[in-house]
Amino acid sequence: MKILNFTLLFLSFINLYGQQTKFYDIPIFDGNKMLTMKQSNTLVQSSSRLMTSFLITDNQKKDGLTNVGLFVLNGILLHPISHEEGHRSVLTELNVGAVSQPIFDKHGVAKVIGVSDFTLKNLRDNDLPNYIRLHTAGLESDFAYLNSLNSKLSFEEENHKYVKMDLFARNVGVASYYLTSFINRKFSLNENEIPELERDIVGHDIWGMIRHIHRPNMEFHRYTTWNELTDEEKKYANKTAIFSLINLANPNLFNINNFKLKNGNKIGFNIGYSLSPFGDYFAENIYYHDLKKGIKLNPYFIQYFNKNNFFFGTGIKLHNYTINNKFLLNSSLDVWNQPKDLSFTNSKGEYGIGGNINVAYNIFKFENSNKSFYANFGVSYKTKGFVPETPSLKEDFRISSGIIYAIN
Repeated sequence: MKILNFTLLFLSFINLYGQQTKFYDIPIFDGNKMLTMKQSNTLVQSSSRLMTSFLITDNQKKDGLTNVGLFVLNGILLHPISHEEGHRSVLTELNVGAVSQPIFDKHGVAKVIGVSDFTLKNLRDNDLPNYIRLHTAGLESDFAYLNSLNSKLSFEEENHKYVKMDLFARNVGVASYYLTSFINRKFSLNENEIPELERDIVGHDIWGMIRHIHRPNMEFHRYTTWNELTDEEKKYANKTAIFSLINLANPNLFNINNFKLKNGNKIGFNIGYSLSPFGDYFAENIYYHDLKKGIKLNPYFIQYFNKNNFFFGTGIKLHNYTINNKFLLNSSLDVWNQPKDLSFTNSKGEYGIGGNINVAYNIFKFENSNKSFYANFGVSYKTKGFVPETPSLKEDFRISSGIIYAIN
């Protein structure tokens, strides 16, 4: 109770600038396994936003030094935390215990440890899509985290000056990882020199994903070097590096949140690229804000690719719709066509559908203040398939709950 009272007192003194309503999610429950990728991303992002809102002022000189510190903090701690938790969450969903160690070691590696070679080989041989996702989940987590941040900026629920270092550091980190296929091909670790349970579960995320998805039946070992990739695999790695640069074509990086339409409403967009359990994909998001009705819509489009085939997905999200200053509604509908069995080589597609609805109720308002708390409850369902940041590749139904801290 003392901790809760201290938290409420601390939050009541935080002064945030800007006129838009800001929401800080604190997810407590998301299915029966802790923590999911979405929980980790949301907790890190909410913590980072609250911290920077307290640290950033209108003192240009002071803020310059603060931003340098925030860039370093995001680059060496906050980004690795959510990235490695992305990897770990895949194993947790599969009932495999693992330990995230997001602090860079002497080799400059943040990692997830505690899993035997036998367990990993068994996963590869019997559930290849989840084994491939184990490699790509860190970048999947980064992709989802940045999408969430972009939506807040485009809908003017966050001020660029508070999150620009987070946005910049993560984009730099993601681009640098993909570009190791061009600029750091000598990167390698000898897994035999590291005790089995202290080894990172996958090594180089991208090269490992590419080697295993092209040659799933080869002799098993975890770490992949550039030189052991075939010419075809190297070409694939170079392709992902080039395509990843599209993530930098993001107006929010340059403090362009949206554009005003003739009718007074606002529209924003961003485009992105990431990896999936069966290949890669491009995604385009549109953010439409009807200012009079208070409706914020986020339609999106996805183009999926496996080895030689194209598939598609689309959906729409209703973002933070307020009803009578008491209720807060978020919902989404997703439709996709993805390769049968999430295969890298299958040309046949399977349709899937998913959606969620989250309703929050204002349970507490600080006296003589614009700050309040909402209790949030949600349900989600999806058929078999891959949805970024969603825990399971199988058919899935789950209940979620949490707290939302709001400042009007």
